Amino acid sequence: MRRVLICDDQVVVCEGLRAILGASGSIEVVGVAYDGDQAVALAGELKPDVVLMDLKMPGVNGIQATRQIREQFPEVKVLVLTTYDFDEWVFDAIRSGASGYLLKDSPREALVAAIEGTAAGKSYVDPEVAGKLLEHIRRGDPAP
Repeated sequence: MRRVLICDDQVVVCEGLRAILGASGSIEVVGVAYDGDQAVALAGELKPDVVLMDLKMPGVNGIQATRQIREQFPEVKVLVLTTYDFDEWVFDAIRSGASGYLLKDSPREALVAAIEGTAAGKSYVDPEVAGKLLEHIRRGDPAP
């Protein structure tokens, strides 16, 4: 079983993710954090395999929390789950140490596969985001 900590400031999103992941049969949700500070504290306490991290939250945002988690608990992987498909958030998330970047409109199978892959040490980038990253690189645009 992969151990996952969910971090999102929207309660209904957290509850939905808990239900989806719990039904997967391969993932155990070990905790829920509603802001970045809680995520960092719970990552240290619960030692999940993966933190499923939203980006925009009040207080410590997902970028800052990801950076802190990766610095303090390098064995804990972070998979970003967000609505932001391409802007400075993508680059900032990767720079902060995120192992993957997934969009919230992804099908449940992609979510489960991304978590399992991330826990196994692989990187995952949502296909929609990957296409935009490739186009950005092809054009020679600087990273935001």
